[in-house]
Amino acid sequence: MAVPLKEKRASTLVLVALVGILIGSYLNSIMEGAMPPGVVKTFFTYSIPFGVGDFVNNQPLLINLSAIKLQFGFMIKFSFLSIIGLFISLYLFRWYR
Repeated sequence: MAVPLKEKRASTLVLVALVGILIGSYLNSIMEGAMPPGVVKTFFTYSIPFGVGDFVNNQPLLINLSAIKLQFGFMIKFSFLSIIGLFISLYLFRWYR
């Protein structure tokens, strides 16, 4: 029997979601090396980067306030397999007590 979401901690939900995305991205990297070139490989391994900063040139976002300099960098690559990993982990989270 599934436990209601009210009784579960939000930090556990975030951790489970991140683990699902990481497992999906790991499966994505395995599929890139294991599958022959073609449409199916492109579909499963195509990723869309999302984040803050310039990741093409590997430069984080720089905020220069003269006395203080702040650098921020954050990126997530979403692919089909990372979304599948996220949904599977959230489905399994339903049964977590």
